[in-house]
Amino acid sequence: MGLVEFLSACKEGFEEEEEYEQSPAKGYVLTSLFAVVVYIVLIGLFGKYLWNEYLTKFVTVVKPVGGAMDIIAMSVLLSLLYG
Repeated sequence: MGLVEFLSACKEGFEEEEEYEQSPAKGYVLTSLFAVVVYIVLIGLFGKYLWNEYLTKFVTVVKPVGGAMDIIAMSVLLSLLYG
């Protein structure tokens, strides 16, 4: 395989990849968005329950959280700090 054939094959593969990226499937995007929303809601509710029921009983310096939004904010903060 010569250099010209190799470069043309790379160019064809790149062009096919560009066409795919320009038209993402709407179903995939909506499914991903729905999954993220469900994940955030579950983390907020389940995290609040675990925090208030178990962590406050076993770690005496921890106070109960007021709402699920506090848990979501802590989750975002921890993901930013520890990546």
